Amino acid sequence: MILTDYHVQHVLRAYSQQIAVKSKISKEKASLKTGQSDEVTLSKESKKMLIIDKIANEIISQLANGGPRNLTSQAILKRLSQEYGRPLDVSSDNGQEITFKVVEENNGGIKEYLAPEENILLKKRLFEVAKSFINEQLV
Repeated sequence: MILTDYHVQHVLRAYSQQIAVKSKISKEKASLKTGQSDEVTLSKESKKMLIIDKIANEIISQLANGGPRNLTSQAILKRLSQEYGRPLDVSSDNGQEITFKVVEENNGGIKEYLAPEENILLKKRLFEVAKSFINEQLV
């Protein structure tokens, strides 16, 4: 049997097409196995703000739970008291809700408990004051 150049080229072309199809299929399978990985990158400022939020939450929980008050927590509470115009103290009755009370300056006794609406506003402001104080300390 005599093979012409045409027959050889035809066989080679068919072989090349089969290899191309198999290669394409294997690439698709490989991409399905690896899948796309989503990547999130945070800016330095975002990371800083996340850290500040965590620290502020920790300080507020220490204040509310009656933990030891360090200089930072005392300074934050003092700033809030100055903004409010009367000396404040913080406590937590059930471990979750923060209760603010006005204390007497000379002996530290409780003068009055604040209304729930005022507690909510002061809690938000306490978090903001804590964040700003921590941000100042980090710089």
